[in-house]
Amino acid sequence: MTLQRSLAVLLLAASLCAGAAAAGPQRAALDDEAIFAAVEQALQGSRSLLAARITVQSRDGFVTLGGSVDTVAEIATAGRVASRVRGVTGINNEIRINDRHWRA
Repeated sequence: MTLQRSLAVLLLAASLCAGAAAAGPQRAALDDEAIFAAVEQALQGSRSLLAARITVQSRDGFVTLGGSVDTVAEIATAGRVASRVRGVTGINNEIRINDRHWRA
């Protein structure tokens, strides 16, 4: 009887682990899609970033910001806004300042 019970517990544990492993990547992808959408919405909702051209990527909750803005303050604002989004675990801020054409 003990052997049958141990075998049943082992079989149950193996099936639960296999199910969790199969659902894991799909769940992370959905979470990243939700984080991506939430960060984009937050950035678009920020008045000080209306003219900014910012790209967003999300992987396992870690967000990478790219693109260009006019000032250093806008870079800081974008990072701050993105970091406040639920689910964001880290920020890689690769936003650059737009080139300015100087008159000679």
